[in-house]
Amino acid sequence: MQELVKRYFWVVVALAVALSAVFAARLVNHVAESRLLADAKRSPQVKPPAPSPSAPVASRTKVGQPLIDRNMFCSTCLPPVPATATPGVAADPNSVQMTGLPLLLVATHVTDPRHAHEAFATILNTATQKQGAYWLHDDKRADPSRPTVIPAAGKVVAIHYKYVDFQNEATGRRERISITGEPPVLPATTAVAAEAPVSADSGDDLTAAIDRGVRKIDETTYEIDRSLVDKVLANPMAVAKGARVMPSSKNGEPNGFKLYAVRPSSVYAKLGFANGDTLHAINGMELNSMDKAMEVYGKVRDAQSLQVNVTRRGKPVTLNYTIR
Repeated sequence: MQELVKRYFWVVVALAVALSAVFAARLVNHVAESRLLADAKRSPQVKPPAPSPSAPVASRTKVGQPLIDRNMFCSTCLPPVPATATPGVAADPNSVQMTGLPLLLVATHVTDPRHAHEAFATILNTATQKQGAYWLHDDKRADPSRPTVIPAAGKVVAIHYKYVDFQNEATGRRERISITGEPPVLPATTAVAAEAPVSADSGDDLTAAIDRGVRKIDETTYEIDRSLVDKVLANPMAVAKGARVMPSSKNGEPNGFKLYAVRPSSVYAKLGFANGDTLHAINGMELNSMDKAMEVYGKVRDAQSLQVNVTRRGKPVTLNYTIR
């Protein structure tokens, strides 16, 4: 055994030398990495790009007037017009001016953008007292039962929640009708000449007309003067502020319209409606969609008597009205 160890001892020495060389090489590599690839003691400073001379510089101010003008608590107000805009002149070619035609936007029905052709708006001509529903103009979806042209105005080109745009046939330009009833803005040179006293029914006058025009016979029977009906049709926006009307559904199916926030002095309260009432049908015609509501409105606006089916506190109630 000793003879074998003595004979092959050189192999052990060779292995020890080889391992020592490997460890020495690794040590040299680590030392080189630490010297050549070490992190810089100070990170390089990156200077931000210099602002362009033409770029506007945002200025901060503590003045709260822009926030007051915006009126974040008004759900029906449109954004204020910038002070730098010239009256009657669009701020850019894509802006749309309010129309000067006697048109009043009563309501809008806006759908998913993928079904934009289903959107429509109810518009009243205050000069002729004619009212109708109008859809977006689309040559590919021409449907005689869905008019897309406002009489004496033009084609409907856009329908949004608070306004409708149409192409004025007389002027060839795009004009707007707002549901909040903003008047058209006139140029400064003609604004003074065009100023004239405009007679409008104040809130007190309308309240007095409602008090005179509605007579309560019993809890479910009322008489209404035809003059009050004509007055309401001439200014529906003034009456619409008396309550909030929202679509109602049951078991996932539309079943009418529900009333919220009914004001005591409004025409809704005078006609016997209360907070939480759900309107289901008028003269037997169901109000289960906006299309149906517009159809029912067109049929009963000249009726002499009305029967309104309502659910109040979970119980069915029928309200009867006689128009004289």
